[in-house]
Amino acid sequence: MATPEPLRPRLCCLVRGEHGYGFHLHGEKGRRGQFIRRVEPGSPAEAAELRAGDRLVEVNGVNVEGETHHQVVQRIKAVEGQTRLLVVDKETDEELRRRQLTCTEEMAQQGLPPVHDLWEPKPVWTHAGSLGSKDGQKDVNGPARELRPRLCHLVKGPQGYGFNLHSDKSRPGQYIRSVDPGSPAAHSGLRAQDRLIEVNGQNVEGLRHAEVVASIKAREDEARLLVVDPETDEHFKRLRVTPTEEHVEGPLPSPVTNGTSLAQDGSTWKHDPFQESGLHLSPTAAEAKEKARATRLNKRAPQMDWNRKREIFSNF
Repeated sequence: MATPEPLRPRLCCLVRGEHGYGFHLHGEKGRRGQFIRRVEPGSPAEAAELRAGDRLVEVNGVNVEGETHHQVVQRIKAVEGQTRLLVVDKETDEELRRRQLTCTEEMAQQGLPPVHDLWEPKPVWTHAGSLGSKDGQKDVNGPARELRPRLCHLVKGPQGYGFNLHSDKSRPGQYIRSVDPGSPAAHSGLRAQDRLIEVNGQNVEGLRHAEVVASIKAREDEARLLVVDPETDEHFKRLRVTPTEEHVEGPLPSPVTNGTSLAQDGSTWKHDPFQESGLHLSPTAAEAKEKARATRLNKRAPQMDWNRKREIFSNF
């Protein structure tokens, strides 16, 4: 009995033929991403082993999972005569999601990392070169990488920085929507889906889209962006800590332990003044109401003027 082929993403390199690449791309309602609907027999797509049902992860080295159908089509057309598509079939896609792994080109060459023992931490794969050994990343048999923000230094090229910044109506903050292949943004390590924390050393989390754009344009030919990927963003939010440049290479915050509840107010941590003496006093109704109101205000996203739609998406 033949051994089943191991699950792994596939990197398909297509050279355009007389009648195109020979595949149909579509989005599915209720499913995130773009999918290969059909592959024409005898086409360059079939020769590259592209298959119907594949989900598209990257186009020419750029992650497109968060992009619209039109944007993905434009990326495929951006390089004339050829394109490089990273795809996953349904089984591989489900396995990556189950193990919470990020799909990369390295996995297409090396395969998925080995499954660890149930009680061992699961490795998190990142793009090659994104983290060095000093950041704590080990090989696939070692512990998971440390979750750190990244400081991206961009120097403007003839076509700009080469990334698109956008606001998402469903969540506060500014996000990297796409990064152009070969651009200064790509070379700096900026990635699609990153959330922007600081611009040139200044925190911009509470600023509107237009204000963040102005901060990036304040320096004529360069910008220093502190960003976090989705996993790092979630980790710091759980710790209730705002990422800073110090966290790029310096000490990382420790998880809250021993039941201690910490509340961050800027850079100052507050605690119950009676807790150290062993007293646990119940607040008055007025104090509880004021505390709840302050919590709501701290969590509330900044007011966004959604009528000014031109400000919501900006190309650099």
